[in-house]
Amino acid sequence: MTITETKKLRKTPAQAKALRDYNYALQQEDRYLGSVFVTNHGQAAIEAKTKVAYDYCKSLGMTWEHGL
Repeated sequence: MTITETKKLRKTPAQAKALRDYNYALQQEDRYLGSVFVTNHGQAAIEAKTKVAYDYCKSLGMTWEHGL
């Protein structure tokens, strides 16, 4: 079975919410880094929020197969 043939695994409600939160954090990071008001402190804070969301997804056992 190749990667293109695999199906995404079903997610529990907690995993689905964690994935939505992670995708939102990524959107916020992209939006902030595209701004003219980027500072080192602000960038570090935004990246920390994204990392927390990613780590939470990983703690729930999510992988690329879940859409992470």
